[in-house]
Amino acid sequence: MIRVVISDDEQPYRNAIEKTLKNLMPECQLLAVCKDGQEALDICLQDPPDVLLTDVNMPRLDGLELMRRVLKKEKEVKVVVLTVNEEDEVVFEAFRSGALGYLLKTSTPQEVVEAVRLAYRGEAKITPRIATKVIEDFRRVKDDDDTDDTELYVLSDRETEILELIAKGMRNKEIANHLSIAEKTVKNHVSNILKALQVNSRTEAAMKAVRAKLVQGN
Repeated sequence: MIRVVISDDEQPYRNAIEKTLKNLMPECQLLAVCKDGQEALDICLQDPPDVLLTDVNMPRLDGLELMRRVLKKEKEVKVVVLTVNEEDEVVFEAFRSGALGYLLKTSTPQEVVEAVRLAYRGEAKITPRIATKVIEDFRRVKDDDDTDDTELYVLSDRETEILELIAKGMRNKEIANHLSIAEKTVKNHVSNILKALQVNSRTEAAMKAVRAKLVQGN
């Protein structure tokens, strides 16, 4: 079972997400449906879920601060943001705070379910418009930046190859099939990549790799 907590201040949308998970995700165990960040924080610290599905703009405690506080105590919780907010500053701060996925509320029920399932496996689901925004930002390199970031990370040829595929949006199973290796081997390489780049998620790894010119990205 995938244990999930929902946090959203809009009751109609809370109800819709709850219905979506119950109808389309039989392996979901819904721990709580919370009306604000503080309520979600109390639940998550008392009984940590596998996945926290949260809005950003909420009363008492916003989604960004919620995930920061949860992940400070419970690092294994996977966070997926589900919001109408696509401002650059909010998007980038969400990933810096530990979000694994970022969806807009225009996403389909199937996309929301996929995001929860992927997050549970440690993989990311990002609305295409948000993904483009993030990659474009990390591609910007200041003309006066003389630092060669490629010297900061030591990856094997295989890890670099896998990192290229991660940056193209491929999942572990797809990477394993593409390279004709075991999925478990891919997971081990991904773990090493995250450690080498000092990041917590595949999404962060892809963005950091593009910025450091380790890979070309899409």
